[in-house]
Amino acid sequence: MPPSLTTSFANHMAPGIRAIVGTNLGARKSYYSMLNNVETTVRNYEDYLAGTGLPIAVEKPQGVNIQAFDPIEGTTKRLTPKVYAIAMEVSEEAWDDDLYANKGSAIRDGANGLADSLAERVEIEAHRPWTAEGFVAAATSVWTVLPDNSGFFDTAHASITGGQGPTQNNRPTAVDLTVTSLRAGMIQGRKYKNDQGLRIPMIAQFSKLIVSPDDEYNAKEIVNSSNRPDTANRVENTTESLQIICDPYLSDDTDAWFLQAPKHYAYFLWRKRPVLDSFDDRRARVAIHTILGRFSNAPVHWLGNYGSPGA
Repeated sequence: MPPSLTTSFANHMAPGIRAIVGTNLGARKSYYSMLNNVETTVRNYEDYLAGTGLPIAVEKPQGVNIQAFDPIEGTTKRLTPKVYAIAMEVSEEAWDDDLYANKGSAIRDGANGLADSLAERVEIEAHRPWTAEGFVAAATSVWTVLPDNSGFFDTAHASITGGQGPTQNNRPTAVDLTVTSLRAGMIQGRKYKNDQGLRIPMIAQFSKLIVSPDDEYNAKEIVNSSNRPDTANRVENTTESLQIICDPYLSDDTDAWFLQAPKHYAYFLWRKRPVLDSFDDRRARVAIHTILGRFSNAPVHWLGNYGSPGA
C-alpha cells in the first residue's frame, strides 16, 4: 500500500472537525488466554508426545511370577510458530499537517492501532479449534489431537493401546445447551479414563462453561438460578457452579458451547511476543510503523475439553 498522504486525508488537514470516531474504540480484553495454556518457546518447533503408563494391576495366582508390563510411547504432534505482521506508512506532510492528533486522528491512531490489529489476529487464530473447524473429522481436520490423531471434538477417541484401552468421546450428538445436555457433559467428564483404563475424575472434572454472547443468559440461568429453569416445578437447581465465559469470538456459531477442565492440553506458544518498530524512509520522508509477532497454537490432546456444535 502507498503511504498515507495529505490528499487522502483532506478532512484531517481542515479545521472544524470536533472529533473523529471509530479509530480507537478503547481497551481490549484477552479471551485467547482463557481457553489456552499460554507459554513461550525459543525453538523453531515444539513436539508433544503421546504416552501412557501401566495398566490396572492383575491378579497373581499362588506360585506364579508377578506379571510385568511396559509403559507405551505413541505418536507426536508438532507446533510450528508462524509470523504475523502489519505495517502503516505515513508521509511527513500528512503527519505534520494533521490537526486532530488528540481527537481520534486516523493518521495518529492508525499507528497506535497496530497493536489492536495483531491482537485481533491472535484471538482469531487461537479460537479456530473452538469454531466449526474443531468438529471436523480427523481425515480432513487441521486440529487432530493425540493420542490417535482424531478430531479435536470427536465421538470416538481411540486409546494409544489400541483395542486394549477405552474408546471415549468429548462431544455429544449435536445438541444445544440445556440443563440436561450440560449435566450429561459434566457426567461424561467424571467417567473419563486414561489410555490404560484407569479413571481420572480429578483431572477431567470441568470448571468452565464457554458460550457465545447469544447463549450467555441461557448459560447464566442454567448455572446460577436457584431453581431449575427447565421445569415449572420448584425443584432446587443443583447444577455445579461453573465459571461462565461469554466469548465474543464464538459469535460465528452462536449455539456452540464448551466445557473445560483446569487441566487440559490446548496450547498457545509465543515464539516472539509482539514487537513494535518505527523507522524512516529518509529520501521519501515517509515514516513506517510496524508490528510483528510469532506464535503457534493447537490442542495437542482432547482430554480436558468437551464441546457441542449446537443442534
